[in-house]
Amino acid sequence: MSESPEPVPDLAALYLLHREAMHRVAASVLRGAGLVDLAKDAVQDAIVSIMTSPPSGVRNWEAFMVAAAKRKAIDRCRSAAVVHAGPEFSTEKHDRAADYDLVEDVVEDLERERHAQKIQMVLPVLDERHLTAVWQFVALERPRSEVAAKLGVTPPRVSQMTKSALDSLRKELDRNRESYE
Repeated sequence: MSESPEPVPDLAALYLLHREAMHRVAASVLRGAGLVDLAKDAVQDAIVSIMTSPPSGVRNWEAFMVAAAKRKAIDRCRSAAVVHAGPEFSTEKHDRAADYDLVEDVVEDLERERHAQKIQMVLPVLDERHLTAVWQFVALERPRSEVAAKLGVTPPRVSQMTKSALDSLRKELDRNRESYE
């Protein structure tokens, strides 16, 4: 007997729920290149990509969708430089490899994944409210007032909860440092 395929969630509902966070992250990435006006396009590209090929086994849809928007924004930054600069007519320039190092990009991605795994291992030290405060305020850069309303606390309390949670995570990471290396 084979396992039945995982049901595809309502991607439209997930988009409506997480589009603001996706847009904020895409705009943040594109701001550095002066391309903030392309943030909506990057988010749209991410959604189309997700809908075209829905992933399976996603544990946190918000994180997945925000990461997809960030990747599409980075793609736009990389391609926008080429589009706006126009083609170079020197054959010498075109005969060389790309100016960026693919190996370096892969190493950075692997290092980022390794750090994420370490943090994932220590997250259980936080209760749900502190975890929500850190995720919403730090990772998603949501306004303190919005996070406070969601948690039913005051905005200054969000800062206190976030600081306390980050301190706890640092201590737990330090305590378990040997097991990671």
